[in-house]
Amino acid sequence: MQHLAQRAFSATPQTVRAAREFAMQALDGWGGCRRGDDIRLCVSELAGNAVQHGSLDGHDYLIRLVRRPLCLHVEVHDGTRHSPVRVPPRSLDAEDGRGMRIVEELCDTWGVRTDADSSKAVWTCFRRPEAHISRCSCTP
Repeated sequence: MQHLAQRAFSATPQTVRAAREFAMQALDGWGGCRRGDDIRLCVSELAGNAVQHGSLDGHDYLIRLVRRPLCLHVEVHDGTRHSPVRVPPRSLDAEDGRGMRIVEELCDTWGVRTDADSSKAVWTCFRRPEAHISRCSCTP
């Protein structure tokens, strides 16, 4: 059985906390999740990136969670396909750029999809611990 939760947020720094809380409420409503801390941090990083780099003035960003039998799929849609998403090289001296490295380490897989409406979705997948597979294979 598949469950879906989604909500749009204004592209302001104050909404990152609300996006994180929305994701946790959805997970709680579905019976919780053993990887909740990892998911919470990834939602926070991706929402922050949407606010800082991806959403155009006046455009919202969208958080979408899809609970599938073997994994949880998280997407953050923003208003532009022109802001690249990358994992920067490791540097001890860098003052920023660690967010996507954190996401990469915590989720099972991630990627970027551009949509026909000139928006971008950064997605992550978290394998459910009770699913007896070694890697999550839920791609959008």
